[in-house]
Amino acid sequence: MTSINGWVYEDNLIRFLAQLSYYIGYQYDELDEAALTGALEQTDDESADAWFSYPLAGTRYLTVSLARAVGGSEVSVRVDGDIDPILSARIETLFDLL
Repeated sequence: MTSINGWVYEDNLIRFLAQLSYYIGYQYDELDEAALTGALEQTDDESADAWFSYPLAGTRYLTVSLARAVGGSEVSVRVDGDIDPILSARIETLFDLL
């Protein structure tokens, strides 16, 4: 299992998850967005126990863990799963763009 860490601005989180889902053949929709409603409110990226984890299952199974940065508008993101070099490059590019 591979893990990739980065961050995105909170306003770009849905875009990040939707694009990541596209890469693995998962249809991200409004039910996924509803699952995130309020999920980040109690998170803290400085605490190992205060992250929200969400599965994405398409052609690959990924777990996306999310936590707000204390005092900022960024969301720390950790993607775990079956990540090959191509998917890794795509995820890193998403972090750079968003």
